[in-house]
Amino acid sequence: MKLISVKEVSEFLTLKESTVYQWAELGQMPCIKLNGSLRFDLDDIKAWVASCKKDVRSEYNPFTQTARGPRKGEKKINGTL
Repeated sequence: MKLISVKEVSEFLTLKESTVYQWAELGQMPCIKLNGSLRFDLDDIKAWVASCKKDVRSEYNPFTQTARGPRKGEKKINGTL
């Protein structure tokens, strides 16, 4: 277990220290409170970040899309351009 400070976590995650304090106090990120000081287990933080990762799911493929809306200045008349 490697415990790191708020400053180190904020640098690791490229966040403001105030954001780290807020998330920790709200229970949104794993932390340890030792005699009033917040500390973070680096392995827990890495696991937490990995758990926040979302899969990209998009049906959009620019190479298969043929329909387009009217360009600037064009008017759509009876469903055709």
